[in-house]
Amino acid sequence: MRTNFSNSRLAIIGIAYLVSLSAAFALVPPEVAQYDVVAPLASAASLMLFFGPYLLAAGCTTGFLPEPSSLYGLAAVIPFYIAHVVFLSVISKRTSLWRRFGRFGERIRKSAVIMMSLLSAAGVWYELPCVTHYDLSVPGEKIPADGLRLVVISDLHSCRYGAGQKALVKSVQAQKPDIVLLVGDIFDDRLPDDNAKEFFSAIAKDTPCFYVFGNHEHWSERIPEMKNALVSAGVTVLEGNVKTIRANGVEIDICGIDDPTYMSDDAWLGQLAAVAAKTADSPRLKILLSHRPEYSGEYAKYNFELVFSGHLHGGQWGIPGTGLGVCGPSSGGPSMGDRPLFPKRAGGAYQIGGNMTMVVSRGLARESTPLPRFFNHPEIVVVNLRQL
Repeated sequence: MRTNFSNSRLAIIGIAYLVSLSAAFALVPPEVAQYDVVAPLASAASLMLFFGPYLLAAGCTTGFLPEPSSLYGLAAVIPFYIAHVVFLSVISKRTSLWRRFGRFGERIRKSAVIMMSLLSAAGVWYELPCVTHYDLSVPGEKIPADGLRLVVISDLHSCRYGAGQKALVKSVQAQKPDIVLLVGDIFDDRLPDDNAKEFFSAIAKDTPCFYVFGNHEHWSERIPEMKNALVSAGVTVLEGNVKTIRANGVEIDICGIDDPTYMSDDAWLGQLAAVAAKTADSPRLKILLSHRPEYSGEYAKYNFELVFSGHLHGGQWGIPGTGLGVCGPSSGGPSMGDRPLFPKRAGGAYQIGGNMTMVVSRGLARESTPLPRFFNHPEIVVVNLRQL
């Protein structure tokens, strides 16, 4: 690899950086084009014009990527490489990428650029959030004729959705929920708390909100500080306890258990059993909030009608048409293994017991994750409950 670049080639790198940065802010919706996210990506894309696959290989061996020695780390850089190099490759035929494709002929070179342009556009598209609706029924007469609407938010990881989180707040409020359920990792252990606080503070002004912590909040080792912010905003924090409320004429027991990050098997299972016992004989609608969907077998042992979880981010990459995902976050916690390549129940509604439904949100994390989302929109989950 050559390391002595002429002044003209260095100038192209600088110009390419400015073009890439400007294009991101001009063409991408504002909730995606954030300077702290776009700037380093534009810089890396500009350098890749000349280093090309060398930077790819170096990243996989020197720590440029998370878990660089694993297949997961290699997978992380491929869509990054495609999405952030293709535009610059199109504007300059002097790039290493353009020349390498030229070895296979002009038709192959143009076809490759078209394909990568489409993938780049898809990469931006799948960073945009969506609203997913589930129409679920509950046995008996616990739900009135006009139903009950729940909004489920998970894994925001303090990511930004417009100035003051207005884009996200507006989307949630437009659903007119009776209750908002926040099922963990709304805060992050690395990003500042401002975006998380702005979001739940705005939502809790008009709607009852209930919160359980996730693994990243525990990793931050700032749970008391986060809890104070939540309670001050009017959010109910559940840590192995039950809150009974009435919403739209429905009596509900909302049970919340802690994340098992720093708990033993016995302690976590004991907390689950305790909240189940508190509501075992209740005639009310029984809802469990728990960040981890991996424990569905444990939840199914009790008589909750609904379980809400997140954590798996939809697998980060979705497999179109299958409902499956690739590359989930690491599990951790009691009796859990390593990072699942094909996580089960990564996003959707699942029957896990006779009359029990578990809804798993794909979450809203974007810039906090090492992998870009692909075929996997960040999502707001809306659950419309009706009588069976």
